[in-house]
Amino acid sequence: MKEQERNNLKRLLWLSNVYQFFPDRSISDLQQGYQRWLHQKQQFKAQYRQINLDQLQQESSIHDFDAGILLTFHYGPYRLLPRYLLAMGYQVTLLLSTDVLERENKQYQKELDADGICPDRLECLDAHDPLVLRKICRAVERQRVVLVFLDANESLAKYADQDQEAKVRIDFAAHYFHWRINILKIAQRFGIAIAVTHMERKKNDDQQFWQMRQPQAVLSPEDQHHPDALSSACAVLQQTFQAMIEQDWTAWENWSLLHHYMPVIAPGISTAIDAVGSWFIPFTWRDKAYLFDLSTKGFYELSCKNK
Repeated sequence: MKEQERNNLKRLLWLSNVYQFFPDRSISDLQQGYQRWLHQKQQFKAQYRQINLDQLQQESSIHDFDAGILLTFHYGPYRLLPRYLLAMGYQVTLLLSTDVLERENKQYQKELDADGICPDRLECLDAHDPLVLRKICRAVERQRVVLVFLDANESLAKYADQDQEAKVRIDFAAHYFHWRINILKIAQRFGIAIAVTHMERKKNDDQQFWQMRQPQAVLSPEDQHHPDALSSACAVLQQTFQAMIEQDWTAWENWSLLHHYMPVIAPGISTAIDAVGSWFIPFTWRDKAYLFDLSTKGFYELSCKNK
């Protein structure tokens, strides 16, 4: 797929996902939001290329928090979070998907070497490793901060997943998504502290900048035998997410990656054309014309029939 085609598809998925949550927004509002989202991503990339751990240490207003699991989101310049933790003196274990691990692990090690920091201060774990939960527990035992990014990248194929109890439905705006809560269950079982943070926009002399937010407790070792601890933890996470999006809804990177859990649709049943309030966006791809349904994310090829 060519770069332009990939960008066009990303734009359509972004518009569709945002529309699911904010159906009251006009198409022009969505388009402006998408352009702002793109602009911010470019700004953040430029910011990542000028990392200075000493400067981050001076900027940090974070009070000490217990080593354990730190949850966060793909929001704002989120790739600065591991750097903030390193600048504050923590040993960091970063949980990454396989493709991201291969792409970014070398860059992290290069930065550590440039700043004269021991490479062991930052380690990366493969999120798809079947032993990853055990490795997370071992990292916590070694007094490391395990940084875990929550997102909603749940595809339709995963809907048939047998482990339904590992998911929790999170209501947000006019729709919902799911989070996996295995990490919360493991933490409660072994008495591991969990906190949540994210990047937030600050003001200084009428200038705006982004900074790591003071972590908020989600679970504590004392919650190990508390029957309502998991539901309370999910409530804290949801409130944090709501407040984060309210700060700047276009700063959440996963808008274009979001996939919703959907019930299995019986063959032969049309849902797009008959859907109430469906909006269709025309676009071309490889010299063919299509309509993209914002409500169902369905693609329909346009063709002329000879009479």
